[in-house]
Amino acid sequence: MGWQNEQDEKRVQSWDRMWIRPAGLALLIGALRCQAADPVVVKIEGLSELLEKNVRAVLTLTGETADAAPERIRLAEARAPEEIRKALEPFGYYRPRVVEASVSRRDGNWLAEYRIDPGPPIRLSAVDVRLVGEAAPVPEMRALVDGFPLKKGDVLDQTLYEKGKGALQDRAAELGFFDARLTRHEIQVDLAAYTAKLYLRLDSGPRYRFGPISFNQTPLQPDLLRRFVRFAPREPYRASAVLALQKSLLNSGYFSNVDVDPQPERAKNRETPIKVDLDMAPRNRYDIGVGYGTDTGPRLSLGYRNRYVNSYGHSFQANGRISFIWNDLNAIYAIPLADPEKDQLAFTARSGLENTVVGNAKVLLAGVRHTTSRWGLREMLALDFQRESFKIAGVRQTAILLIPSVNYGWLYSDNAIFPSQGLRLDGTLAGAWDGLVSDVSLLRLQINAKGLYSLDDDNRLIARAQWSGLVTSDFDRLPLTQRFYAGGDQSVRGYRFNEIGPRNRNGDRIGGRHLLVGSLEYDRVLFGNWGMAVFADAGHVYNTRDEPVKIGVGVGARWRSPVGPVRLDFAVPLSKAEDAFQVHLVLGPDL
Repeated sequence: MGWQNEQDEKRVQSWDRMWIRPAGLALLIGALRCQAADPVVVKIEGLSELLEKNVRAVLTLTGETADAAPERIRLAEARAPEEIRKALEPFGYYRPRVVEASVSRRDGNWLAEYRIDPGPPIRLSAVDVRLVGEAAPVPEMRALVDGFPLKKGDVLDQTLYEKGKGALQDRAAELGFFDARLTRHEIQVDLAAYTAKLYLRLDSGPRYRFGPISFNQTPLQPDLLRRFVRFAPREPYRASAVLALQKSLLNSGYFSNVDVDPQPERAKNRETPIKVDLDMAPRNRYDIGVGYGTDTGPRLSLGYRNRYVNSYGHSFQANGRISFIWNDLNAIYAIPLADPEKDQLAFTARSGLENTVVGNAKVLLAGVRHTTSRWGLREMLALDFQRESFKIAGVRQTAILLIPSVNYGWLYSDNAIFPSQGLRLDGTLAGAWDGLVSDVSLLRLQINAKGLYSLDDDNRLIARAQWSGLVTSDFDRLPLTQRFYAGGDQSVRGYRFNEIGPRNRNGDRIGGRHLLVGSLEYDRVLFGNWGMAVFADAGHVYNTRDEPVKIGVGVGARWRSPVGPVRLDFAVPLSKAEDAFQVHLVLGPDL
């Protein structure tokens, strides 16, 4: 077997340390192009898009300009064959031929033309990737070895080699093998046999474990901060657990900045200390929101939140809402439990007035609820005491309800404020029993779904659906807020809030036992942060199946504002309605 000469062999064997040079050249060439109005025109034939791109990145000619001196162009022309060869070697082409080459002056610019035959790619006759040390039996590390992107018989693609090598090193660091090092990493090329061999050895060394964790001083109790930590001392180190701690602390709302710093250089007995630096968020937060609807007129919402009432992390928030058809004030006092991010006990209170085309209601409510995470879902158990004075069909009544309920929700979103993909599901089951504090018995089930799917960067679809059902011992005594209606900016646009619902013999809207609402919307970006939408909504609220389905259609404007999405909708009803059209201005997330 005839190996290539020693100089060529060293050049190829050390390629894994040298192959990234074309990327650096590409950046330099890009900078030169920004300064030149008319770069040299380079035409290349015979190569795939990927190979051509790399050749262009390496060629000195691509960095020259139309006003370059002939001497510079000729020097760059002389370099081209060697540059082409170097550009193709990382992808396994060691026998390229420049079939045709010419550089000439045309129309005040230089024109370089190359027709290149890359030749056959060199293939791997051996791929030897091994783990040594404590990482050898670790499944995550073994999976990377077994799935190494190059196998025996594959074309020698050194970009894939670097990708596989980097993945091994990165995963070793993520799993706490901080002393890991490559003891062998080379590619041997036999040009006579036109084959290559790949050797990679990673000596992981010992695996580090979690050591003591320390927090800087904050107004919060150290015990509360420690409850955010979900790994134990001496547990094998995982970077994902460190990131989860940082995310959990940020999601708590207590902090404006969280820096979680593993310090393996300070490890004793290979136990890595974790240092956590916390910057407190402002204790008090104030919010204001505005909106508009044809049926509601201008809407104003005000909010106040105290992020940490005391050192135990208790919080308080109050929100008020004012419009022509409803006014209410609600407050929540929350206490973090064993897992502060997921477990919470809250006490709630609400006072509200509602005055719609259906009737009016005055609601007083006090309740307690416990939220946690279960089965991958968000769970909320609640018990509410509600007193409601309401007027429907000209009759004024008062009802008292003690309502236990359970809610499960699931949310996926690739961006909390401006998602391109996402899905939200939630369902609530609630009930009350006549004689157990309550004046009427009821069982109420609601299921909601909303999905968002982007076709590309500029086009997306939004769909939502709601199904609700109700069983009650005495529908006539059921409070207004427990009956089903449709219409409004979150329901069937084109109709007033609560406008859609069954009527009695006198034409009064008495509400329904069943509700179905569906919506489909198409959004398109027009320019910058501005876009438009077209949509169709349908709602069916009924006590008997013969109730009509109400449909509304419309168009809207969309603005990605600095504080979140803003939606302005113009909707018209396709059935008889109170108004010829509805206008809605809404600020808030899409999911």
